[in-house]
Amino acid sequence: MDQYSASENISFGGQPTLEDLKALAAKGVKTIINTRLPSEDQGELPPERAKAEVEALGMTYLNIPVSSSEFSDESLAEVSRAISEAAAEGETFVH
Repeated sequence: MDQYSASENISFGGQPTLEDLKALAAKGVKTIINTRLPSEDQGELPPERAKAEVEALGMTYLNIPVSSSEFSDESLAEVSRAISEAAAEGETFVH
């Protein structure tokens, strides 16, 4: 999985696998934020399973689906707020 740094505590990338989640946890990531829509391909980790796996690894999981065709000030504010709050707690990975 490609991972890109947006700032000191925020990185982003594509849909993680279970192995990717384990690696993120080992690197000290505290929060995973999934912005994919339920209809998008989420590989082996649909939101319900991802939440369970992330929490089992000691991280926090947030699912805030955002559609590029329906992106609004409201959805931007929700994602921005979640990222800011999560980054205050430690490293955050957004996909």
